[in-house]
Amino acid sequence: MPVNVRRLAGWALIVGTIVAGAGYLAANLLAPGSGDEVFRYQNWPLFEGIALVGDVVIALGLPVILTFAGRAPKLHIVGYAGVFAALVMLNVGEGTTEAFVKPYLVGHGGIPAQEPPGFAVFEGVALLALVVGSICLGIAVLRARTLPWWIGVALIVSCLLGALGLPGAWFLVPDGVFFAALFAIGVFALRGRPDHIPATVGQAAAGTRG
Repeated sequence: MPVNVRRLAGWALIVGTIVAGAGYLAANLLAPGSGDEVFRYQNWPLFEGIALVGDVVIALGLPVILTFAGRAPKLHIVGYAGVFAALVMLNVGEGTTEAFVKPYLVGHGGIPAQEPPGFAVFEGVALLALVVGSICLGIAVLRARTLPWWIGVALIVSCLLGALGLPGAWFLVPDGVFFAALFAIGVFALRGRPDHIPATVGQAAAGTRG
C-alpha cells in the first residue's frame, strides 16, 4: 500500500472510531428509558446516524491492517475479513435498522415482537464473523510483532467482554475497547512503517545487499 494511501487509511481509522464512538455514546447515554423506549428519543436517529457515518469511514480504512501482516499474513487476512464482515453486517446493516427503522415503527404501531424470518441467521453469521475476526486478528498482531502487543490483547478482550453481555450502559465497553484498538492501529499507520521488520524480510534485504 503506497505511503499516502496508507496514511489516508490510518486517518480513516482514527476519525471513524472517534465519530462512531461519540455517536454510540451520545445515543445510549442520553436517551431516556430502556428497551424500545430509547427509540422514542428525538435525537436517537441523529446520534445513531453519526455513528453509522463513523462505521463507514472505519470500513474504508480497515484494509490498512493488512500492511502490518508481517509473519502472520494468513491470520491477518482471516481477521480482516471477519472484522470487515461484522462491521458491515452489524454496525452498518443492523445499525441502519436501529437508527431509522425502529424509531419509525415505535411511532407507527410499535416494533413487532417477532423478528423477520432469517434475521436471526443473519445476526448469527455476523456475530460469528466478529468473534472469529477479532480473535484471529488479535493473535495475528501478537504473532507478527509489527504492532504493540497490547493492541492484539485489546482485540481479543473486546470479544470476550462482548460475550459476557454486560448490563446497562456497560455493554458499550466492548465496543470502546475494540474502537480503541482500531484507533491505535490508525495512529501507527500514520507513522509510515511497522514497529518491527520480520526476520525473513531483514534476511532477504541482507542477501540483496550481499
